[in-house]
Amino acid sequence: MTSRPLLPALLTAALTLGAMNLAIGAWSHGLKYVHKLETIRTAHNPNLLIVGNSLLDGHLDEAALAQMASQNGIGFIPVNAAMGASLPPEHLLLFDYAVQNHPGIHTLVLGIYDFQLTAPDHSRLSDLTGNRMVGIDRRFPISEVAAVYGFGLLDRVELEGLRMLPLVANRANAWKNIELLRRSMGVIGMPHAATNSMGRVGDFAALEAGSTSIFDAQARAFIEHPDHFNASYEAMFSQAQRAGMDVVIVMMPMSPPHRQIFYARPFWPQYLEALEALAAQRGIRVIDASNWMLSEQDFVDHLHMTQEAAHDFSVRLGGELATHRQ
Repeated sequence: MTSRPLLPALLTAALTLGAMNLAIGAWSHGLKYVHKLETIRTAHNPNLLIVGNSLLDGHLDEAALAQMASQNGIGFIPVNAAMGASLPPEHLLLFDYAVQNHPGIHTLVLGIYDFQLTAPDHSRLSDLTGNRMVGIDRRFPISEVAAVYGFGLLDRVELEGLRMLPLVANRANAWKNIELLRRSMGVIGMPHAATNSMGRVGDFAALEAGSTSIFDAQARAFIEHPDHFNASYEAMFSQAQRAGMDVVIVMMPMSPPHRQIFYARPFWPQYLEALEALAAQRGIRVIDASNWMLSEQDFVDHLHMTQEAAHDFSVRLGGELATHRQ
């Protein structure tokens, strides 16, 4: 007797969830990582690929870089595949996507900071939220994504489920909007928190080492075993060099406070020396731009340059890359 009232309720629930799934699937096409993939796909015959995170995403003047290189006799057509809030596995996926769409790329520039190049990655499927959802995107075969992240059979099954259910895959994006609403209500009557073009400045403190002892430990880990890069970058560099690309690693400009707190540590020069030695063994050039910007006014926080500083950095980088190609 209870089955008849239950069936319409179940049908209504299924239709509601289906409609929500379709709506969120359509809404997700406007997410930033989707726009980044489209920017890469629609680039016009690029030959210079730039990969990295938020230090380069929106903080590189591609036109200024190309103009300076041209003045030095080198014709670069850049495509900026750097994406904020991304990690090495996403960088490898974006690299693969760019190379598949643009076989004319002959130079790869990877922008990094601190130990990003050598720290191991321990990403889980639950970590693929926000811009990291590029690993869930159907443009990438599940076999490729599983290989990049080291996912097992159960992860592969769950990944397919997330691709079929945007409502579940985008759960973190919904919570992000709720958090933004909570913050806007929570600051009423409170002192103004410092912000920049990317959000609240305090949020980016988590991108730095939690303490100098943690920083030293990360440096020592590589100094003691300076024989490999992060697995995603090892794969990226191998693919790039097999394709005949020049590979350039750029240590990104850091603010004076960051350099004073961390890069003045005795282990940092040792780490950088070991890193450059390993890169030289692989035929990779390292440009240490960490001290190119000397004023705190060149940064909106401890890591990200102002637009004016990003322009100056791009001009100088264009000259450096052109000199390397000559």
